[in-house]
Amino acid sequence: MMTIKKSMTILAFLSMCIFATSSVIAADDGQRLFVNLTSDEINRATMAIVFGTRVLTEMNIPVTIHLTVEGTRIADRNIPAKTNANGDSLKGLLSQFMDRGGNVYVCGMCMNNVGGIKEDELIDGVKVQGGMSALFEPGTTVVSY
Repeated sequence: MMTIKKSMTILAFLSMCIFATSSVIAADDGQRLFVNLTSDEINRATMAIVFGTRVLTEMNIPVTIHLTVEGTRIADRNIPAKTNANGDSLKGLLSQFMDRGGNVYVCGMCMNNVGGIKEDELIDGVKVQGGMSALFEPGTTVVSY
């Protein structure tokens, strides 16, 4: 189990390095990024959202963040916003990501099973359907947090 966790961490880091060092405007190449965010843990979720925002804004690559499992709680307007060491809230970071053109989808089944979250309880801009179609778009790279 620890080896898998280390491997995933290394893969996420390498993916970040590849995206950060590329100078090609990838949107013209049909590249996309799909970020699967399964956690509402403050550091992991911050990394996922900030990474997605940087790829979207600095590299002009379309990005979709898909909130699943405990990650669905980030989009629940009734749960108090967690803040990271910089004072940024996860809800605020997610809203900024969407304001810059990013797409956020939440797993409907996870929404119901994890916290009984209803669609009208989601923060503005989050959509319930569409994550699966974004996952299988040609040229999509997937990163999971």
